[in-house]
Amino acid sequence: MRMMTAAVAALVALVASPAPGFAQSSAEMETLADKDVPAAVATRMKCKSPSGPTKRRPFSGGFVFVQACTEGSDVQVRVVYATDRDGTGARILQFHRPEGRRMSALATVSFLPAENEIAGTTGRLTRRICRAEGRWRMEGKQPAPGLVFWRQTRDCDGKTGWQTVTGRAR
Repeated sequence: MRMMTAAVAALVALVASPAPGFAQSSAEMETLADKDVPAAVATRMKCKSPSGPTKRRPFSGGFVFVQACTEGSDVQVRVVYATDRDGTGARILQFHRPEGRRMSALATVSFLPAENEIAGTTGRLTRRICRAEGRWRMEGKQPAPGLVFWRQTRDCDGKTGWQTVTGRAR
């Protein structure tokens, strides 16, 4: 329980960010001009209304490209993984929920390179889940996010009612 509390505290600290969608220091993320975004990456982003530039950083033996997109009134962050900085093998990352459904975007995204994990939050998922937080570890020969930790609440402010749905050992 104590280890889980520390993990939750670390996750909350990582996703609390002044910039919408991103919780990274600017030294780690490289901002790309639109003309510098590889075509394979831009195609997979499927971002109709970008709300910021595409950013790139090395991660999990390749590179992740991140872009915030406005969908309705919400900002959703999409993450594309490629084997090199030029976008070779680009694919949108799918983040699994505990019941098996996949999400192709998150409300906020943080990269934890030491753990080879991506942490993120979501907004309302169902009538009963208003907010959720998760961590996914990049696993496999072609790295893909595997769910490690998930908690959710009915409280849209995220102050009370948290339930841990899954917590896998690191």
